[in-house]
Amino acid sequence: MTFFKHLRVAGTLLALGAGILAAGQASAQSVNDIVKRGKVRIGVLIGAPPYGSVDSTGNAIGYDADVATLVAKYLGVPMEVVQLTPPSRIPALEAGKVDFLVATLAPTPERARAVMFTSPYSAFQMGIYAKKGTPIKTWADLKGRTVGVNRGSSVEREFTNREKELNLKILRFEDDATTMQALFSGQVEAIAGPDAQANAAIKARGETETEVKFFFGMQPNSMTVRKDAFELKQWLDNVIYYIKQNGELNAISEKWVGGPLPQLPTF
Repeated sequence: MTFFKHLRVAGTLLALGAGILAAGQASAQSVNDIVKRGKVRIGVLIGAPPYGSVDSTGNAIGYDADVATLVAKYLGVPMEVVQLTPPSRIPALEAGKVDFLVATLAPTPERARAVMFTSPYSAFQMGIYAKKGTPIKTWADLKGRTVGVNRGSSVEREFTNREKELNLKILRFEDDATTMQALFSGQVEAIAGPDAQANAAIKARGETETEVKFFFGMQPNSMTVRKDAFELKQWLDNVIYYIKQNGELNAISEKWVGGPLPQLPTF
């Protein structure tokens, strides 16, 4: 065999190998693909109790973990939980490290250019939190202050959009728990965050000097799939509808948030 024939054969083998690798990475784009593999890999958020945290043995617990467990039950296969921080959620999905996300992710137009979102399965109010003695009632009262936010979260944009106007000094942290700790310790004067996570952190610490100053919106959260996983998205939408109707999703809300499931938007 000539040198050039060797090159052609080697090139063909490399192409076949790349095709097999690509097929493996895309092997969980449908429900049937997941069932045939015999395991589902679900990305869940940690560092944001009560939606996601880890217990003393390092296992993921919280709202998202319980919802993921329900989804795996209806798939009828064992679940592998992949623990993720906010900045790592979409990259993990795009890289094929998970089949889909149940990770408290807001379905924003910007994100929807890269991934697809299901109908929301949870929602919370977004608020500004600070010490009781801090005179903050509106956005204007944050002028010139040092504020904290969860890096990669949807509320980061609220501070970024007002950064120049209000002369904000923005400190970004890896999760909601660390953001709240920065407020407790005085590293920042105020933070933007979801009410459920903030209330959980305040309760766990026994904090009496921190309070919500004002709410500025509600954030619905969706499960998330890769851009071409249409059939998987449709099936997840069906599951979300089903567990809303049979009360299982409301039971998870009562357990972790301490209240009934709010009225969730659909799209």
